[in-house]
Formats: sequence, structure tokens, C-alpha cells
Amino acid sequence: MESTKELIYETANASLHQCDATEHYILHFGGDTVTFRACELITFKRKIQKIDLATLLSSETPDVEIIHMPHCDRIFALSIHNVLELKDLFGGAFTMLELNSVIHRQLVRKVF
Repeated sequence: MESTKELIYETANASLHQCDATEHYILHFGGDTVTFRACELITFKRKIQKIDLATLLSSETPDVEIIHMPHCDRIFALSIHNVLELKDLFGGAFTMLELNSVIHRQLVRKVF
């Protein structure tokens, strides 16, 4: 079975794809590819959204945020620019997913 990936959203340095065959989301970011199930993607998005940029910019703290996701063997060391890029990516991607859901509901409603 051939799996096809549909682009959900992309920024200058990152993209998020969806694979219906495997029911996974594929994040391409920083030269790496990470595969998430839906619940893992939401958890990762929430961790990114919780990052306080003001604290990250503070001269008293390191300018790197470390994030570990239990489902994979990667630790993300994110700069301020990385955090901003991921916030933008997830904002656009989840907007597109919600829009797709609204369109689907409307089409189903019209059919029945």
C-alpha cells in the first residue's frame, strides 16, 4: 500500500504533512523528520505554545528551550527563531485542519 502525504501547512523552514494511510502527521523541521500520532502532535503544539518568549529573551536565562517528547528518541533544542517558526507552523496548520473539518461537516450536512 502506497502512502501519500498531504501538505497541511508550511513555513520558510518547516512543514507539516498528514498521511491518511498511516494516520500520522509528519513534521519536517531543522533538517529532521518526526512522525506524530494526532495526540502527540497536539501535546507537542501545546508545549511550543506554552514557551514564554519574554523569558527566553531575558538576559538572565539561556536563549534555548529544551523539549523532550516521550514518544520519540529526540530532544528538541530550540532557539527563539525555532520557537517562532514552530508557533507559526502550528497556528497555520491547526487553522487549516479546523477549516477542513468545517468544510467536511458542511458537505456531509448537504448530502443528508
